[in-house]
Formats: sequence, structure tokens, C-alpha cells
Amino acid sequence: MPDGITSQYGFLYQRYIFIKTVLDNIGMDRFFVYEGKDDIDMLETDRIMSVCVSNDTFVQVKSGTVSKDCWAKVLGNWLLIDDGNASYKVVLENELPFEAAADETVNEVCAYFYKGETQKSTSVANQVYRKFIGGKAGSKEEIRALVAGLMARVSCVVLPLDTVKSEINDTFKRVYCQDIKIFEMAKTCRAERFIDYIHGKIDFALEKKKSFVFRYQDFINIINRLTTEISDHKYTIDTTETRKRKQAEAEKLMANDSIREVRQLKLVNNRSGFVVRELVKELLYKDFRSVYSEPDNTVISNMEDIAHTNFEDVLYSLPEDADALQVFNETVRREIPSPIINDSPIYRNGCYVYLTGAEVDSEKQITWGQENE
Repeated sequence: MPDGITSQYGFLYQRYIFIKTVLDNIGMDRFFVYEGKDDIDMLETDRIMSVCVSNDTFVQVKSGTVSKDCWAKVLGNWLLIDDGNASYKVVLENELPFEAAADETVNEVCAYFYKGETQKSTSVANQVYRKFIGGKAGSKEEIRALVAGLMARVSCVVLPLDTVKSEINDTFKRVYCQDIKIFEMAKTCRAERFIDYIHGKIDFALEKKKSFVFRYQDFINIINRLTTEISDHKYTIDTTETRKRKQAEAEKLMANDSIREVRQLKLVNNRSGFVVRELVKELLYKDFRSVYSEPDNTVISNMEDIAHTNFEDVLYSLPEDADALQVFNETVRREIPSPIINDSPIYRNGCYVYLTGAEVDSEKQITWGQENE
């Protein structure tokens, strides 16, 4: 795998661990930092400022395979920030290929720090050497005891990415979707939107070259927003970020003329910008449809019945020689009422375009214009 892909995967894994850490540990007096002193800082706000007891936890996230030098660097980073009270956690995608607490490992970690004397001043090994070894009277046994003492406050957990995603989804649905009683997919959709919000906030912070700080009130604000946006009776989401992601998918679809929606849209307007824009709307409608099209639900069926009736009404009102553009424009102006979703042009157009698909029942299928044989 190319180094660039490996690095990006590592950052993705770290983000999911951050989200899981938040869900597992959220509390009024706790806040979380992405790329703070460590990969993830889980900090507590003291109510009585004079109490100098740290309950902070620093989390290092490692995908791939961890070498002994990498392990020594992790411990070195922690030694440099340690106050004697904090706890430390390593989240690994794979098992360590060595025993972390073994005497041999501790000895090799100490040897790594001693080699720091000859390394550049910005290296972790050199910083540890200068702070704890160089110019001091401390013996090797004392340095070893320092490392061993730190190790006593370190925990390791192995979590493959698929497991992390599954546990995030399960936790969120169990705790923060109790109000959803009818549509199971609405729970999944709400969980996915939660993850999207966190990704967006991390991206925004990194664009500003800052750490992302996530407080309890930020968490509650997102939960309240999601509860309002997605439920058994309502589906209203901010499509700004979602549309950006759908754009790339729509561009790939546009290049495939075997797709009936694509062929029909090109009869209306063969400019790529138009076709992609309408395909994005269809993809957004499909997301909505996947949430509320469970068995025995009439919401989607009724919407699509109304959409097809609107299309037929347009055909009857236009001259027989009306072109595809006229049929399209007149049809998408017709509203599609729904008790769950607002009559947004995004979902309205998306519904109409969806009904031009080859897999749609012939009784509901829409045709903007006749294709050449």
C-alpha cells in the first residue's frame, strides 16, 4: 500500500477512535481534544481549582504494526508530559508483536532514550535524554524505574476498524435513538449524521491549524439537533456537506450510459453539469428513501404515486410534440407533499429522477423523452 494511503488510513482510524472515545466517556466535566498533547486528550475540568489531582487520560492511536522504536517514542512522548497522576491508553488496530511490560522491552525502551544523546534536538529520544538522563546523576536503574512506573499507568486495547465502527453505531443507536420506535434505518441515519458532524468539525479545526476541542455542551447541541432533524416523523438534514460527497458519485454515474436515469437526463439537457446536479438530487432522495421505505410503510409509496400522477397530468396538459425539456421542467414544478419531509426541490427532483430508473415498476416509471433505438 502506498505510504500516502497508509497515512490517510491512519488518520481515518484515529478519527473513529476519537468518536468512540467521546461516546464511551462523555460527561459534564469532561472534554476531548483531537491532536492536542497526544492523538486524543480526555481531560477533566476541576470544579475546585485548588485541588491538584489530575484525572486526565491521554490516548495514542496506532494503526498497522507497531515496532519497538515506535513504542519507545510513544512512551517518550508521555514521559515529557507526565505529571505523575495522568493515565495513558494505547488503542491498536493490531496486537503488539512484543510483550509491552516484559523486562526485555523495558530495557530496549531505555536504550532508545540513551541513544537520544546523538540525535537531533527535536527528536523525542533527545528530549527525553536531556530531561531525564544528560547531566543528571540518575542511574540506569532509576531511568528503568521511571519507565516501569509510567507503564503501570498504561493500558492497551486492540480494536480493528470494523469493530470500532460497529460499536459506535450500536452505542449511539442504543443511547441516543430511544425516541425512534418505527424506522430502524432512521437510527442508522442519525448515527451516520453524528459521525459526519464530528468529521466536519475536525476538518474545520484542522483548516485553521488548530486542535479540535469538543466539550459536553457541543455534544448536547449536536444530539439535540439530530433529534430534531431525524425521527419517525421528520427528515430534515443540512445537505451542504452531503452534496459534496454525492458529487463524486454522481460524476461516475454520469459516465455510464447504461443507466436509464442518465440517458433520460441527457435527453433533457446533455450538459454534464445539469446531469450531475440532478443525479446528486436522486442520490440524496435515495438516502431518504432508504430510511423510510421499510415494509408496510406507505409514506414513500404515497409520495411516488403522487409524483407519477403529477407526471401524467403534465403529459395531458402539454402538446403531444412537447420535448423532454418541457416535460421535465413542468413536472419538477409539481409539489410532492409528505408528512415527513419538506417539499424541497432537492428531494422533489430526486424523486422524479429516481422514477425514471430501469428498476422502477412500469406503472410508476417516468419517461422524459423517447430514446433512439
